[in-house]
Amino acid sequence: MTITSPVSVDRDRAVSAVRELLLAVGEDADRLGLLRTPERVADLFLDLFSGLGVDPAAALGAPVALTENEQPGELVGLTGIPFRSVCEHHLLPFEGTVDIYYAPVRHIAGLSRIATLVELAARRPQLQERLGQQIADALMAVLRPHGVAVRIEAAHGCVAHLEPSAASARAITVATVGTIPDATWRLAASTHPAP
Repeated sequence: MTITSPVSVDRDRAVSAVRELLLAVGEDADRLGLLRTPERVADLFLDLFSGLGVDPAAALGAPVALTENEQPGELVGLTGIPFRSVCEHHLLPFEGTVDIYYAPVRHIAGLSRIATLVELAARRPQLQERLGQQIADALMAVLRPHGVAVRIEAAHGCVAHLEPSAASARAITVATVGTIPDATWRLAASTHPAP
């Protein structure tokens, strides 16, 4: 599934900004090792921010409606969805995994579409807490389940670089919307071993 961002991108301006940053910190932006760095960094950030302006819920498409004879089950889960994003405070990467659980009523989503939802929501300057809430809200809006729980575990570049003694620390957040059965809550809030 391809979803194009409506945000207008000015690559030349991004390249100039990276070059200016190198000059501002006293680096020679014309030395051999840095000649293509502004283009590389600009292209990297344009890719990392490719979800800007896109509603993450668009990734879900039309939900799959269950018939009267089909029982939705108590819980649908997709765990270990890898993601990578950029912390909006320091523009450093954070990455980890997302576990999603929802209690369907009459609609379900294709599992690959849920993974695409995570990818789209992550591809922008982001906060881990907001990322989980955006994913939960999108699932709630499109599928209209009883409830959704989203657990994210991630390592943050800003923590590793600003506090080296905490370099191996991983942040865990849980976002919930609606009514979550106890079993769902226990699964979403449980701690999994770090990869």
